[in-house]
Amino acid sequence: MRKQTKLVAVLSAAALLAMGASMTSFAAGWEKDDAGVWHYYDRDDDMVADEWRKDGAYWFYLDEDGDMLTDAWVDDDYYVDSDGRMLVNAWKKTISDEDEDDPEDGGEHWYYFGNKGKKITDDDKKIGGKTYYFDEDGKMLTGWQEINGEGYYLGNEDEGWRAENQWLWLEKSGALDNDNDDDETLGEPVLDCDDDDDDLCDDEGWYWFQSSGKLYHDTGKKKINGKYYIFNAHGQMLYEWIDNDTTVTHASNAQLDGNLSAASGSSATPKPAVDKLLYYNEVNDGSRGNGWYQIDGAEDRGNDGDTDWYYIDNGEITYADGGANDFATYDEDGDPVYLQRIKVEGKYFAFNEEGQMQTGLQFARADHGFYYFDENGYQKTGRVSSVECDDDDYTFYFNTKNGKNGQGYKGIKDNYLYFNGKRLDADDDYRLYYYNGDIYLTNNKGKVQKAKSEKKYDIENKGIAEDDVVVKTDSNGRVEYIKLNDGTKLDDTDLRTAMIYDLFGSDIPTGTPEAISGVMDDTIVSVPFISLYDDDVYTYFFKVNGTTLSQTEGWMQLNK
Repeated sequence: MRKQTKLVAVLSAAALLAMGASMTSFAAGWEKDDAGVWHYYDRDDDMVADEWRKDGAYWFYLDEDGDMLTDAWVDDDYYVDSDGRMLVNAWKKTISDEDEDDPEDGGEHWYYFGNKGKKITDDDKKIGGKTYYFDEDGKMLTGWQEINGEGYYLGNEDEGWRAENQWLWLEKSGALDNDNDDDETLGEPVLDCDDDDDDLCDDEGWYWFQSSGKLYHDTGKKKINGKYYIFNAHGQMLYEWIDNDTTVTHASNAQLDGNLSAASGSSATPKPAVDKLLYYNEVNDGSRGNGWYQIDGAEDRGNDGDTDWYYIDNGEITYADGGANDFATYDEDGDPVYLQRIKVEGKYFAFNEEGQMQTGLQFARADHGFYYFDENGYQKTGRVSSVECDDDDYTFYFNTKNGKNGQGYKGIKDNYLYFNGKRLDADDDYRLYYYNGDIYLTNNKGKVQKAKSEKKYDIENKGIAEDDVVVKTDSNGRVEYIKLNDGTKLDDTDLRTAMIYDLFGSDIPTGTPEAISGVMDDTIVSVPFISLYDDDVYTYFFKVNGTTLSQTEGWMQLNK
């Protein structure tokens, strides 16, 4: 007779007699054997096997030997816990049924069992307000996943929920992990991004997952929480300098600066156009740049070795974009120099063709003059001392009136003579200067001398270099004539002629205006000039037509 450990109903003797002495009946129920294993017997006292049995609100499973299973798979679709109860609306991390015989062949995975106890397979399901994905075997998916052509991130092995409406800093999908090649949190390559891809991403980066959970990877900028961002074709947020020139990039949209390679069949690496180059903030921000930035230039433009100030307007570089109208001359490498004055936040600044803010003395062709920008880039007006040119430091004066505000003054102001802002000083004594067709005598402070009656001066010009030279000027300071110590009288025409011969010798220009190639201030009458941009010279170009001397201004382009 089997030993029962569960109370069963005991029929009274009277009841047994009433049922008849020949009938034997048993009550169905659970019994635990000596080994502590539960079994279930039906009303015929037969042990139930290979069946589910319900007890109260729970289902239990009896295996082929009639043993109640615990902590085990049933038919690879259901799972019973340590008490033998079928899991319903519950998670379980375990080895799959097929891996149980050899645990080394597979690790543990999370499974979810629905309201009827069956594991969820090949589907997505919202659980506790979060969305999860399961493969055809019911394993919860993790890490990077591409589903129906869209990228998703499903957390690490103990998370699994779909990232939604959030930024995540992640290793790129498909990245190789040398420390753990089985790291499933990396997931599968998403949107064709892997270590072999030519359109390089950073190994790690920021990614934006939309409210649908889809990884954002479209072209163009994306507004997120009030700020604009830009992403590459693999969905990685781009930052700092961004090459957005699709004529030279190899991705379907923008890519990180420094990833350009030479075009097929060419040894030269192309440069993105400046107006296609964007600047977004550093990687810990990444939003579209706005305002002033002191940063290294773009590698793809060859400026990564230089730290300069840039003004970024909605991600775009402020730069000299006028082409020939911004061309000044050539630098010592023979490269063209471009510059443009641009008003930024109510103030004028100077920018070159790369967008680098310029300081010091600069020439703006479009504005027909020279301007000065202090160490902070602000355009200056009025008198500025110690303006550095390539040959020395000089005093300049820049207009203070609207229309020509900031432009180097041309002519006489307060009895001082200026050539495009440069004050025309004598070195020590007095010097004769040619200016716009006339001749003036200035002292070592640049002040124009006026001698309506003859007056003696110590003149330092080459070819004269005498003390007590008699000078006569008109009321405006224009020299009418001089008398040398030997009695030779040279009027203004004689002085101009001597200056031309001094500059050109017998090769006097009669066709196209020409500039001399020697020293211009060491002549019988000094010719004003400005030396800038690696010793190029801005000065007068002369032409003689009969007895008429005419001039224009320009760069000699000595570096071309």
